[in-house]
Order: sequence, then structure tokens, then C-alpha cells
Amino acid sequence: MSVETKAGFDDIDGVPPPSATPFAIGHVQAWEDLVAATRSGRMHHAWLIQGPLGIGKATMAFGFARHLLGAVWEQIDDRRMFEASNPIFRQIASGAHPNVVHIRRAEADRGDGFKTQITVDEIRRLQHFFQSTAPSGWRIAIIDPVDDLNRNAANALLKILEEPPPRSIFLLVNHLPGRILPTIRSRCRVLRLDLLSARQVESGLHQLLGPGASNVSASAQSADGRLRDALQLQLSGGSEIAETVRRLFATGPVDWTEVQTVAEAVGGKGREAVWTLFETGIFGVLAEEARIALNEQHLSKASKISCLWESESRRWTDALAYNIDRKQIVLTFFRNLEQARAS
Repeated sequence: MSVETKAGFDDIDGVPPPSATPFAIGHVQAWEDLVAATRSGRMHHAWLIQGPLGIGKATMAFGFARHLLGAVWEQIDDRRMFEASNPIFRQIASGAHPNVVHIRRAEADRGDGFKTQITVDEIRRLQHFFQSTAPSGWRIAIIDPVDDLNRNAANALLKILEEPPPRSIFLLVNHLPGRILPTIRSRCRVLRLDLLSARQVESGLHQLLGPGASNVSASAQSADGRLRDALQLQLSGGSEIAETVRRLFATGPVDWTEVQTVAEAVGGKGREAVWTLFETGIFGVLAEEARIALNEQHLSKASKISCLWESESRRWTDALAYNIDRKQIVLTFFRNLEQARAS
């Protein structure tokens, strides 16, 4: 029984969004911490659900919202299963439940697509939600992700968190801890989610794509613990992209001929899914390079790669907002990578 959902900026075609996914996999301890907090009678009003992109943080948030509002779920091994025909599930999935508001990037004011940030207008919608709903039962706000708040929106949210409305719960999805205001972080209880195992990713792929999906094991192994990446690998022919990313990052001089070829291939019109996968891949490998350098006590290298990650992440966001040629974005990235490694 399908549910009509409102399109979001990061939806994957053919896959239900987190609001309409009837299962969650992994993160058992984090889920138990949430449930225990509910039963304790001392429920914190704001939870910062942190972890890498694509591991199920928003799915966790929507699952917990259903739990708070009385939807029945069943634990099967390391999966939590919800009944998709349940009225609470269907209302939340369609965005029609009066006690749940989902704040994320809004549709662009002009043309197709979505805004590049969550603006203060969306936080005003959140304020209206609390003003127009009676505090009978939990009133739940899911900010997805809090990383996308612009400065005005972040300050407006902070004011709400400082004086939370009665019976309010804020579930803040957070990919990168450095992207949020320290004052927002200080008012939240942090719930840290880690990467999934390859077995869990493979199980999630079968659950979402059906038992007949092919190359599932290979996609799960290549996704480095991120179910979202594995889905894009399956649906976009992305296994080749994952291998290309690893080849481009190989130690030694940058192969500019291959970089040029790849930049043209991933930046072409109608290649949004491939571009997203490529972007996630190169930043994921860059983060892994910094982590390995840190573990091996190469502190200078770790610092340089981490700074590159931060500066390039901002540059990519700005470049896409101003519609700069994507090929040039990729070429500049690898030029800066080469300089960082050489310095």
C-alpha cells in the first residue's frame, strides 16, 4: 500500500524517502537510548542525531516520531519494522500528521529544483506549527538537516530551543558537527550514529529493492557503510563511479587526462544522481585520507587534508548555488588537492 509523499531535494527516484520507509536498520543502541529516554519521564526536548551522510539518521528521526505518537513497531534482529498501513505511519509519510513538522530545504522560488539552504521562512513555519497546535501529546519537529540552516534561520531556531514550547521534541539531523552553531549544539543531547556494516547495507538494499536485485553485495561493499550510497550505486550504475573516485585519489601525480574525462562525464546535463554520488564519493575518500593520516600520527598532513575538506565543501556549495560550470568545480578540486598534498 503506497503513500503519496511530497518530493524533497535529496530524494532518490524509486526509493521511499525516510518519512515513508517502514523499516530502519542498525543503530540498535541509539534506538534503545531514545526509547529509554521516553520511558524515563525525563525526555530531553532536543536531540542532535549525528553521523555520516546516508546511514539512516532521518529514517531514525521519523521512526522515533512514529514511536512517540503511538505507532507499533517490532524489533527483528537489528531491524525495526513499522506497519505501513498504520494510520500514524501513513499520516507522517504524507506530511499530514498534525503533530509532526518536517523542516528542510524548500522549493526554489523560481523554476524547478530547491533552495540551497533552509531559510528563516521555514523556521517561521515551525513557529506557526507550535502556535497552532495544542500541546496534547508530543509535538515533533524534524530539521533535516540542521547543517543547511543559513545564519538567520539558525539564530531563529536557537531562540525556540532556548524556550521550547510545552510537549515539544526537536530531532535535528546533523551530518557535519562543524556546520552548526555551538549554542545550538549545547542545547541538544547528542545521539551519535556510526557507519553500517556491509551486511546491514546489503540487508537494507534487499528490503528496499526486493530480493531479486543484482550486484547487491558489490554495492554494499563499495558503499563504505552508507545505505544511501549503495542505493545510488545500484540505481545509477554507480559502481564504476566508486572505482573511478578511488583511482583518481591514488597516490602519485594527478592523472589530468582522466580528471578531464570524469569531470565531463559526471557534470553533464541530466546526470544529477551521478553527480551526487561522485560528490559524496570524493569527499568521503578525502575524509578517509585525513582519518588515516591522523591515526598514523601524520598530524600536519591530517590538518591540511581536513582544511581542504572544509574549504572545498564550502566552495562546492557556493559554486552550485551560483550555477558555476560543474566541470570547472571538479578541475579546481583536484588542483587544490594536488597543492595540499605537495605542501
